[in-house]
Amino acid sequence: MRKIDWSKAPEWADGHGLVAHHGITEVWINMDQYAVVGAEDRDYPYGGGTGDNRHNFTRGQVQYITPRPARWDGEGLPPVGSVCEAYDAERDLWWPGQVLMHGNSDHAFVSGTPECWGTLLWASIFRPVRTPEQIKAEEREKAIVEMAETMHAATGFGVNRADCEALYDAGYRKQVESCQA
Repeated sequence: MRKIDWSKAPEWADGHGLVAHHGITEVWINMDQYAVVGAEDRDYPYGGGTGDNRHNFTRGQVQYITPRPARWDGEGLPPVGSVCEAYDAERDLWWPGQVLMHGNSDHAFVSGTPECWGTLLWASIFRPVRTPEQIKAEEREKAIVEMAETMHAATGFGVNRADCEALYDAGYRKQVESCQA
């Protein structure tokens, strides 16, 4: 079976299961309803009996149930199964990955995501996966600090941060020229 992509699960789903009915059907589940994986916008109440929903899958037909990993707010160790970023102090990098197991009180073993296969990390510093907006804001901040440091080194004078922000937002960037011999 393939790996469960919890990012595609409806907010209400607290598990994933399989139904054997004319083949294998993957479903998102909770105690009251289910939705077929790939058609998350259509959820159904469980069936059975003689009512309008009698042809729907019953709760008893759902097998091989995998509970949804606990949500993590960024405090303490992330739960086993959750996706986060772990800090690699040797390389000064953040690696995205899935928590495989907990060790002693402040460490967890993390397996890299498909973008960085082969990365196994024993880490103690974690953060939630950043949104594209957060990544863009961090890149902007880093560029502004670099701009201020470059201007200060070139002139020997202090630089107004607001000026650097205005220059950055206007599209000004450091141009690196290469010399061909």
